[in-house]
Amino acid sequence: MEQQAYNEKWSFVVKWVTVILLVVLALVILIPWSIWKEEEYYRNLCHWKMSNLWNAQRLYHNLRHEYNPNLRETLQFIDQVRDSVLADSMYVKDQKIYFNNEWLDITVPEYWHEDFDTTFAYGYDAQDTSEEIIYTALVPNDETGMIDTLFLNRERDRWMYSDTLWEGEIIDTNSEMRIEKVVKYNRYNLVDSLLVCPLVNELYQSVLSEDSVLTIYCPTRGGVEFERYYFFTFSDTGHGSIRDGERSWQK
Repeated sequence: MEQQAYNEKWSFVVKWVTVILLVVLALVILIPWSIWKEEEYYRNLCHWKMSNLWNAQRLYHNLRHEYNPNLRETLQFIDQVRDSVLADSMYVKDQKIYFNNEWLDITVPEYWHEDFDTTFAYGYDAQDTSEEIIYTALVPNDETGMIDTLFLNRERDRWMYSDTLWEGEIIDTNSEMRIEKVVKYNRYNLVDSLLVCPLVNELYQSVLSEDSVLTIYCPTRGGVEFERYYFFTFSDTGHGSIRDGERSWQK
């Protein structure tokens, strides 16, 4: 009887020890994995923010033919130019803009606003449904001496049937519904949070060299480490930099 009670006691202890060991094993596997996912998340977010800051510099350079090491001012400037183009579709080529209490000369490329709208936006696949008008026309063929039947698109072939010298005759009109796959964009705002590294909550840094080469640095240069769950460490060697458009993490 005593032996049975002894065995049951040890069986109970062994079961609990086994459960505890399994829990510890699961934590040893899952916690490093979650830390790795956290490191990847912050790395990708930081690279995305730095790419946005560089694209802002690229668009600024298109306007002013120079870079601006003041990252916040750059975001504000190109945002103001975009608003000006939105207000006046003729706001292209040589223009002036009032910024920071002074008038500045800028050169706005013809499709600069489209570059802006697709750069600072999330692209997604969509479908456009449109109606197309198709004309059936009879047109004399000078080579064969016969009458050819042509199908003309009202928009694309307007140059042909609207010509005063055109000798054809439209005899029928039909409409067709067309579904086209397109890419559309949801714009996001150039807010000040783009200027801050999400990992250490410090501002990104920029340096403009004497030969006008701009470099954008992440404040995690040299690496960072944080304690996680007492026994684990969040470690990152740094998120790199962008020098003259070249991303260090893509080398």
